[in-house]
Amino acid sequence: MPKFLSNTPPRGSSLYISTILLSILAVLYLASGFFSATTAPAKPDNMFDYQTVDGYFMQSDPATDPVGPDEKYPVYFDYTKYNFGLIAAEHYPNEGNQIDYKDRTPWQRFTSFLNALPATSPPGTQYRLLYLARHGEGYHNVAEAFYGTKAWDEKWSRLDGNGTSVWSDAHLTAVGEQQARDAGRFLTKQFSSEVKMPLPGEWYVSPLTRCLETANLTWDGFNGSSTKPIIKEMVREVMGEHTCDRRSSRTVIHDTVPEWTIEDGFAEEDELWRADHRETWAEHDVRSRAFLDEVFANEEGSKIVSVTAHSGTIASLLRVTGHRKFPLQTGGMMPIFVKATRND
Repeated sequence: MPKFLSNTPPRGSSLYISTILLSILAVLYLASGFFSATTAPAKPDNMFDYQTVDGYFMQSDPATDPVGPDEKYPVYFDYTKYNFGLIAAEHYPNEGNQIDYKDRTPWQRFTSFLNALPATSPPGTQYRLLYLARHGEGYHNVAEAFYGTKAWDEKWSRLDGNGTSVWSDAHLTAVGEQQARDAGRFLTKQFSSEVKMPLPGEWYVSPLTRCLETANLTWDGFNGSSTKPIIKEMVREVMGEHTCDRRSSRTVIHDTVPEWTIEDGFAEEDELWRADHRETWAEHDVRSRAFLDEVFANEEGSKIVSVTAHSGTIASLLRVTGHRKFPLQTGGMMPIFVKATRND
């Protein structure tokens, strides 16, 4: 599959949002108190209740340390050394005698178990395996490390750059590009005939440039011509104040990845980003839940879903699904096994 990114993608200018999408998001954010500090937060009407299914992946196991003890030089959990964290089960409920599966890989056995769950689950219950990927290192990550988080939050994050580096809707650094390629090489091994980890049937990507670049470098060649990545507003990073989280225009995004699908209702301008307010966790969780509701509402959708997003977005998805905290380094990936129960 051809590369979709030009060598020097144009920078975005001002952005607009469609009436439909803004109306939907306004309702969601009003429910969480986004527009008024004096409005009592109302519990949103959610389509599903979510929970992480523990016992199948090391990342959900409290015994797995996500980050080493040295805060200055953290060592993150190396998913590439542990088969993406899959715990090899002795036996799955859908399996018969051992002779029936002794020649199958651990991923083949888990995939068979996942596909068998609908037949044994009560009505309104679904399961999905999400491959969550954090973008590679961006210029904003380098700037925050250089200035320190306090100075970054108070001053530098509100600027487009410092005269030497530009981090408004930040691009990947050379390190970030290599991290994305390394993740792609790992996936090539995982999807091989030796491991047989299942390919996603759906790809969702944040519209911010660093995620478009990461997904392109990581997944190029894996998603076939009939399945295009879908660019989704709901999986953006925490919105507001920081210019690195202000997206480019729809036109620029389309020109950057012309063969990808931009979701219906995607606006030209970015009126979701505000210079005077940054989302709280609760506000972010509202749209993360709305994204999951959309994914699970399609009962015929793929059981394997890829999401290329941000550290804040991944943390929000983990909160919404009841997964324990599990920080990822830039370019990192993790699976979460999610059960959704429809609310009547």
